Amino acid sequence: MSHVYVLTNQHQQFLSKGNDWIDGREHTKLFRTEHKDVAINQMFEANTRDVSLRIELLECKLDTKRQPVVPEDALSAAPLEADVDASPETAPASEELSEVAQPATDAAAEPESSQPPPEPVAGQA
Repeated sequence: MSHVYVLTNQHQQFLSKGNDWIDGREHTKLFRTEHKDVAINQMFEANTRDVSLRIELLECKLDTKRQPVVPEDALSAAPLEADVDASPETAPASEELSEVAQPATDAAAEPESSQPPPEPVAGQA
C-alpha cells in the first residue's frame, strides 16, 4: 500500500503508538494503519478518553522506509516540548502551585470558630 492513516486533533497534534498526543515530527512514533476502519476505531477510542478533542483521519503517503510523510501544513508551527518536567522553567511554576495550595489546606484543617460544630443526628454514630 502506498499510504497510511494517522490521527490528528484540532491542536495539530498526532496520536502516537503509545496513545499520547505528539507534534508529528518524529514519524517513527506515530500511530498509523493501512486500514481505514482500524483508524476510525482508534479515533473513537481516543475520543472516549477525551471528548473535547476533534480528531480527524489524515491520509499520508509513505517514504522509502515505509514511514508516513506528514504534510508541512498539518504540523504545528512550534514543536511540542517532549519532556515538560525536564525544562528549568517548570520548576518555579510547580513551587508556586504548592505555595498556593498550602494555605488552602491549612485553612481547611482548622475549624472555623464562628460556627458551632454540627450536632449529631439521632440514630447516627
